[in-house]
Amino acid sequence: MFKNGRQLVVAGLLTLFMVTISTFAAAKEYVEVDAATVKKMMEADNALVVFPLSPIEFDNLHIEDSVNIQMEDLQASLPEDKSRKLVFYCLGLKCVASWRAAGKAVALGYKNVYAFRAGLPGWTAAGYPTVTIEKLPDVDVKKISVSALANKLANDPVVLVDINLTVDARKFYIDHAKRIHIPLGELHLRASKLDPDKQIIVMCLKGERAPTAARYLIGKGFKDVVIVDGGLQQWVLDGRPVKQAI
Repeated sequence: MFKNGRQLVVAGLLTLFMVTISTFAAAKEYVEVDAATVKKMMEADNALVVFPLSPIEFDNLHIEDSVNIQMEDLQASLPEDKSRKLVFYCLGLKCVASWRAAGKAVALGYKNVYAFRAGLPGWTAAGYPTVTIEKLPDVDVKKISVSALANKLANDPVVLVDINLTVDARKFYIDHAKRIHIPLGELHLRASKLDPDKQIIVMCLKGERAPTAARYLIGKGFKDVVIVDGGLQQWVLDGRPVKQAI
């Protein structure tokens, strides 16, 4: 597949990373706000402040009085009142979920939509209150290369846990019997199904969210958990095969 198809797959994967950015940038109809504005909106305007990432990340730390509605649940779970002020935030400027969720809310017809892109780092820097329900353990997580992953899939009793969003995993994934797809947003519900006697290898899209999943699993008693450095993106860039479901 790859000698002739590799460039197409790489291009497709890069499109996966970039198309959402360009789409929402072109159709941006939300307003970006800072921490002080969010605080004022919560106090004076009954704004609904939404964290659109996983319950694991929400329980680790979130803005006091905010709610957790995952990206794929926005359509079903946002309020019926399309004029309600909605503020979306996530893990800081490098996290795209705040403005992706804001863009989705605009597309759903909401009229007063805001993105707090500074997110939790900006909120805590301002000294505003946060809540922790279940703190992730403060541990270093071991990384392995994609070449090491390929070797382990071929030779070792491991479980590859793909934590990518379902919409992303359907586009590109490693087609292997040792892979199991558990989106990060479902890991708290399905972690008990993993084999604690096997090494757990966590892979995300680019290597940025895998440490959260790994820390969660370590906190639940899994002894041998590693992440894939660079994630699926690095796997593809190294010329290794993926399956395209759609």
